[in-house]
Amino acid sequence: MAIEPLSISPTAFAEAITELPISALYNKVFELRNSIAHLHRSNSELRLFVLESTESEQDKKELGEYITENEGVIVSMNERVALLRTEVERRGQEWIEEKVKVDQDQDADGEQPRGDSTQDTQEDGVYL
Repeated sequence: MAIEPLSISPTAFAEAITELPISALYNKVFELRNSIAHLHRSNSELRLFVLESTESEQDKKELGEYITENEGVIVSMNERVALLRTEVERRGQEWIEEKVKVDQDQDADGEQPRGDSTQDTQEDGVYL
């Protein structure tokens, strides 16, 4: 029998983050985005494994349940990111996550980057 972790409700999460400094809010966003990326990667690997290596219908069903569970966790994490954004904006601050992404996706001329992976680390600033 699997042990279900107890998760804080969205309402309790929204209330708890009101006491955190802006930097902690963005740190939490970074943590959530990182976890979401890992869950997407895990789901991709599980789907590939199901297609290429799983013969038993029972195994396929079980792995499908893990994928579904991960998708539910991703939805929950995205809801938390939205709550963090709401809190930042409630404080009268600009939500910089999309601005940073746009800055990373485009160079100064508005063109797509040329594949230079050192570009992001050589510029001044903090990237989340």
